[in-house]
Amino acid sequence: MRIVKSLLLALVLCFSLFGGALSETKTPSVYSLLLKLENDLKNRKPKSVLISDLTLIEKAKKNLPVAYIPDLNYLMDSEVEKVPITRLTLMKKLTYYLYPVEVALNVFLFLLLFYTFVFYLQNIDVQPIIKRIVTVVGVFFLVFSFVAGFSPLVYAVTAFGFILLTVLKKKRLSIYLMAALALLFTFQLVSDNVFLRLKSKNLLYSIKIDRDGYAPDYLIDRVFLDRKDATLEKVTSQLALGKIDSISLLRNLKFQEPFRSAVVLNDYGYVSFLTGDYQKALYFFERAFRLYPSSRIEYNLYLTYSSLLELEKANRLKDELLKKGVLVEKLPPVPILIHLPVSLPGYVFPYNLILGFGIGILAGVVFSRFFVATFGNFDPEFLLVPGMRAFINSSVRFIVLISVLILIINVILGRAICSV
Repeated sequence: MRIVKSLLLALVLCFSLFGGALSETKTPSVYSLLLKLENDLKNRKPKSVLISDLTLIEKAKKNLPVAYIPDLNYLMDSEVEKVPITRLTLMKKLTYYLYPVEVALNVFLFLLLFYTFVFYLQNIDVQPIIKRIVTVVGVFFLVFSFVAGFSPLVYAVTAFGFILLTVLKKKRLSIYLMAALALLFTFQLVSDNVFLRLKSKNLLYSIKIDRDGYAPDYLIDRVFLDRKDATLEKVTSQLALGKIDSISLLRNLKFQEPFRSAVVLNDYGYVSFLTGDYQKALYFFERAFRLYPSSRIEYNLYLTYSSLLELEKANRLKDELLKKGVLVEKLPPVPILIHLPVSLPGYVFPYNLILGFGIGILAGVVFSRFFVATFGNFDPEFLLVPGMRAFINSSVRFIVLISVLILIINVILGRAICSV
């Protein structure tokens, strides 16, 4: 009874595979259909023609190892196909919300340091003319540090200000300053790593392969500088879109490395399977498996043995795959293509910010030794500077208010100018 059930299941699978292979030979490739849709859009064809193009693409996609085709949404400028969000989308959202907070923190630090510099430099025991010069130079250097956008310099200036606050014995303001700097450091650490990934073409390629099952030619050219690798991946991605004739590009492509040779053989096996030549497909898949014994090629062998009605071998491979945790039932009824892997960007730690902070501490200690502050020695006119009295009383309400206002303005402008 078990043998009869296995036979019936194999026949059903076989008929479905034959149907898929036959329909593939008759149905145009997704690759060519996408080009047709693009041309029809350029030529302003009626909506009925465009809907027909989309229907054909959806029909052709069912018999191919592609999950999503984001190009449709781009070409139609609407959500034709609901494509799941990826890490890149989440990263963009993260930077979108992090940026206004970073700006607000920078404003908080700048204002607190501004009051610190002015108050300390106005209390140093030197001649009035020298006091003015030192104050102007100090404020100019502070402004330059933040405007220049060189983060290590900002951290050096902040550490310098921390020493001045310590000398002024303003413990509460010192804590506020270091808390704001710690938050800024955390946000910059996250932001730098996220931005590094957003710029990475390798990550975009990897996401496209994992989610969609193929990558566009332009992205492959950017990722693979080696022309042979680029050609191999282009062929594999085009095969995923049903462009079977692209296999001809592999005729003169030779690799010494076993893995890439296995990918070439797997591509040949894939095309042979789709065109119904299962014996030839078996030949290529077996050679590929000897070079690169992976579960993906093992699944391709399982499909091929099932199509050849070699049930004993097919069931044995199926059992092996199930033991490895491969859910055979959830895999496509066509062979799996193997895409070339790429290295993903690593994580960076901003040691230069730590170095800048250390230099600022050292500079603050030296400066406070040479320019000793004697309190009560400043010009009373400086009390007219907005927020100066609050600073003297170790209050940061005015600074927080300005920072929150800047945060709100940035959020409003961000929503008005761009979207996530």
